[in-house]
Amino acid sequence: MTTQKTIIVCCASSMITSTMAASKVYEIASENNLPAPNIIQCKFSEVEGELNTNHVDFIVPTGHLDGTVTHGIKTISGTPFVTGVHENSASNEILAALKA
Repeated sequence: MTTQKTIIVCCASSMITSTMAASKVYEIASENNLPAPNIIQCKFSEVEGELNTNHVDFIVPTGHLDGTVTHGIKTISGTPFVTGVHENSASNEILAALKA
């Protein structure tokens, strides 16, 4: 059985694009009968603090996130959920991470 994942979904302001990406992550989990993930929605500047206080399975930024703040946690680009470009590829990567 797949366990619930904790995911950081982040953008510059923690509002519009991260909400779009978070909705897509919930949709991917739901469509594949996986447990709804625990999503922490925040700004890029808050990622490091969230990683220090939560066990995070992976991060979905909707733009460039400096690799020095991710502490080696898997990062999957959420930009395709905003632009529509390569959305299937990003969805497949998120599905694999949700199943892992």
